[in-house]
Amino acid sequence: MKFRIPIALVGLLALPWPAAAQLKLPSLLADHMVLQQGKPLTIWGWNTPGNPVNIRFAARDYKTITNAKGEWQCELPSMEAGAAGDMVIASKEQTQTIHDILIGEVWVCSGQSNMEWLMSQLPEDMKTEPANCRNNAIRYLTVKKEFDKVQRTDAVLLNGWRSIDSNTLGDCSSVAYYFARKLYERLKVPIGLLVTSWGGTPAQAWADTASIRSFPNYYTTYRKDILPLDFQSLQEQVRKNAEMYKQEEAATSIAMREYISEGYDDARWADFQVPKFWEDQGYPDIDGVGALRFRFSLTEADLQGKAILYMPAIDDVDSTWINGKFVGTGRVWNEPRRYEIPASVLKAGTNTIALWILDTGGAGGLFNEPNGLYLQLGEKKISLSGPARFKLLATVKPLSGNVVYSALQNQPSVLFNAMIHPLLKYSIRGAIWYQGESNVDRYVEYRKLFPAMLQSWRKNWKQGDFPFLFAQLASFNPGGVEPAISAWAGLREAQSMTLRLPNTGMAVTTDVGDLKDIHPRQKRPVGERLALNAFRLAYGFKSEVYSGPVYASTEKKEGKLLLRFTSTGNGLMIKGDKLEGFAIAGADKKFVPADAVIRGDRVQVSSSLVKDPVYVRYAWANAPLEANLFNNAGLPAVPFRTDKD
Repeated sequence: MKFRIPIALVGLLALPWPAAAQLKLPSLLADHMVLQQGKPLTIWGWNTPGNPVNIRFAARDYKTITNAKGEWQCELPSMEAGAAGDMVIASKEQTQTIHDILIGEVWVCSGQSNMEWLMSQLPEDMKTEPANCRNNAIRYLTVKKEFDKVQRTDAVLLNGWRSIDSNTLGDCSSVAYYFARKLYERLKVPIGLLVTSWGGTPAQAWADTASIRSFPNYYTTYRKDILPLDFQSLQEQVRKNAEMYKQEEAATSIAMREYISEGYDDARWADFQVPKFWEDQGYPDIDGVGALRFRFSLTEADLQGKAILYMPAIDDVDSTWINGKFVGTGRVWNEPRRYEIPASVLKAGTNTIALWILDTGGAGGLFNEPNGLYLQLGEKKISLSGPARFKLLATVKPLSGNVVYSALQNQPSVLFNAMIHPLLKYSIRGAIWYQGESNVDRYVEYRKLFPAMLQSWRKNWKQGDFPFLFAQLASFNPGGVEPAISAWAGLREAQSMTLRLPNTGMAVTTDVGDLKDIHPRQKRPVGERLALNAFRLAYGFKSEVYSGPVYASTEKKEGKLLLRFTSTGNGLMIKGDKLEGFAIAGADKKFVPADAVIRGDRVQVSSSLVKDPVYVRYAWANAPLEANLFNNAGLPAVPFRTDKD
């Protein structure tokens, strides 16, 4: 899992508007915006205290007065979907016009990296989607990654309102885009997306301070460690650190000219093992640039035929040389390397591999996959796993010795303050959410933390129990071997428990995950499944099949368990030849794989190893890609277990 460090902290302070300010509008209220249909609309801003503000919109006039704090706002009546033209806002000093406004459906799109993941990061989708995506009625804006210790009144935007076309598609959240496209296909009204997300961030960072009072560990951190910080000084410190690191990193390219040489003496470098992260070998919490050198021997016979160097994924960027000759570079942190070695590079006797590795956050170096590091020589495979030499070349200096400074964006409430609070006056239909990976290790806490965060949004938005739709964690196996106790399964269970809250919906994504990648590339099913929930919960399509089968009850019969499900649509189905993903246990809770078959509207599970079955689990693993129970609408069953803790 990647946790990115901030390169620069821009706009950390929530700047107050000066008393003599001219007419000022929040960043959300801008050209091409989409306003929510069917709800009162708040228009707000700042001006000189006591000054009147006049608003003309949709052939009607509205008036308000700026208060003593320099704030003004006006509530407009609800309107029907469609084009609404321009809005003119005037004060004594100034007139501003917001052009090309649409009325339609507005959704907040938030979470961590899987919500942030852009269309441009989906190469296969970008081969076809740009040619068909042009739609002036689908528009989005993106909130810039910002955090703060106090609640801001205005959002800093990475980009303002844009309509979807071949030039703007790549910068849109992929899940948000596919969600909006599905909505538009059916509703035929404008769709507006407020995309506010940050990869690697936990739920507590997105919750307000009132909600984290119930979590003393977070509230204490916020009160004792975050509030006293001088953010302006930190900003200057980070700027200086970034400049120092930039200079050090630039110098590494000069040093590498010496380090790649076959004859370079690396005896004073640190002992190392490849492939492994450097965090696992005495360099915890180190981000920056490092160099690796290791050797292997070949015979004359080995030099015949094509030679290919295979390495596991390298976190994040590498440049690789053999015997002083450059053979390749890779820039995708979780992608295995494959470098064809030019003729005459290899030689009989000792050969030297040198790597320059850049780590921008989280773990650094080669993934711990010994079978993935080898040299392919024709039909012969030579393992390269083993001893190496290592040297740190440049490191990102920490802000201070206090651990909370190392990733301020992950601290309690700081993202709510900067990236949610400024949106609260904007009328919305609901929110979609894709997050949880960063809370996996505390999945029991998430049972309360996630609902608390969700409810804090609803309370602060003051628009009732608006639809809150979330993606359940996709399949991913960070441990390499499925554990007996799966934290990922536990987090999914916590997400399912959140469905007890009214007007919530969940998109199951276990079937579209990736064993080795926390960022699965199948984003379209995620967005479209969230849209199915929206059709049912937000738009009243009561016959909509919006969920896969949901476990309901168990009946024991003749040494077998019969499981009943809801949300079966027109029936249960298997994707594949045999039903997989079920496990069964007796009272001892020692689970074994179960034989499972569909019996009408039920699933029968049994095992010759469990004579008196009591408990059953389904898709209870980090990456249950084999789990293949669906309904006829093509939606996967929700993972579950009957052995509650």
